[in-house]
Amino acid sequence: MLTFLREREFLWDRLARTGRPLVLYGTGDGADKIRDRLARIGRAVDAVYVSDDHTRGQTYAGLPVRPVSELLARAGRQALDWPSGVPASGSAPADAPLVLVAFASERPAVLATIRSVAAAWETYAPHVPLFLGETALDAAWLAAHEAELQYVYDHLADDKSRQVFADILDYKISGRLSWLWDAETRRDEDLRALFSFRDGASCADLGAYDGDTAREFLALLAERGIAPGDLYAVEADPKNYAKLRAWADTAPTSARLHCVHAAVGAAPGRVLFPAGGGRQSSLLAGGGKGRRRRPKETEVAVESLDHLLGLARVDYAKLDVEGVEAEALRGMKDHLVPDGDGRLPQLLVAAYHHDDDLFRLPLLLWRLQPAYRVYLRKHPYVPAWELNFFCR
Repeated sequence: MLTFLREREFLWDRLARTGRPLVLYGTGDGADKIRDRLARIGRAVDAVYVSDDHTRGQTYAGLPVRPVSELLARAGRQALDWPSGVPASGSAPADAPLVLVAFASERPAVLATIRSVAAAWETYAPHVPLFLGETALDAAWLAAHEAELQYVYDHLADDKSRQVFADILDYKISGRLSWLWDAETRRDEDLRALFSFRDGASCADLGAYDGDTAREFLALLAERGIAPGDLYAVEADPKNYAKLRAWADTAPTSARLHCVHAAVGAAPGRVLFPAGGGRQSSLLAGGGKGRRRRPKETEVAVESLDHLLGLARVDYAKLDVEGVEAEALRGMKDHLVPDGDGRLPQLLVAAYHHDDDLFRLPLLLWRLQPAYRVYLRKHPYVPAWELNFFCR
């Protein structure tokens, strides 16, 4: 048994045994997955709310979509009068709803609204797989991977990493937002505290999107007065690559920018890429996290970092490649060796695309290069996205 876990009841078991109304906050792919999972336990949604600026008189699952401000205004009323016809008993919590957050966001204003909803009502953010076809974390998954989870927990680099590791698993079991909030730190502060750079530092940004993390890297160097070297930005989605290229063409930096239109993998090749646009375009599950409709495919090159860099060194690499981080790590194995000063590339590796990533990615990295110290940090996002391994 994983003794560091504190939650013992899975959210779906709790929802199966309660008779209280279930309210969705959000629609779309996340809401579809939650409704599918609820159907398996014989539950249905009783009301649907969305952010006020997304309310257009629409319906979802046969229910009117109401503004979240109305949900907040209902807080504290005795007669709730839910659309499902659940009788108002006149005493909360007997007929008070359970609110299920059904979308993902990192926007501060949206996160603040989620906190307001959670302060008013009993609120959960159910953990569901990002990609269609994957099974959700459950008791069988925990039992099957107990040894790997315990090993990684024991070998993380500091107490904060172990706290985050436990918090995230407790969140995925229970859906309780408090575990996410307890785990949170600021990404910019973690980058400053855990990574160091030197003049001429080079960067490989794998999953470069529109250049946002390339800009983040350049800003980190600039605030320390460090001159950048080469910056390789690799992005597969054509729309995102056009944005990346437009930024690079006008970027006020002395860095040598190399924009590469390619997917990332363990070896060079070519692949049909579902070009969905946006931050979450992916080789997996039809081109994005949970998308039910497959976007148009386009053929793109696949690059490994070893092939792209050749003999050139890289000081820092960010791997956020929408579910193929393990392949990206295998594709840079030749560069996971110390340089003449005994330094390894510092790595920022996304850890949230698959449940298995929590143990699979650090175990793979340690097989490729045992000298790495691995830290785990969670940055503000609902649900448990923006979970990253910092490796040095």
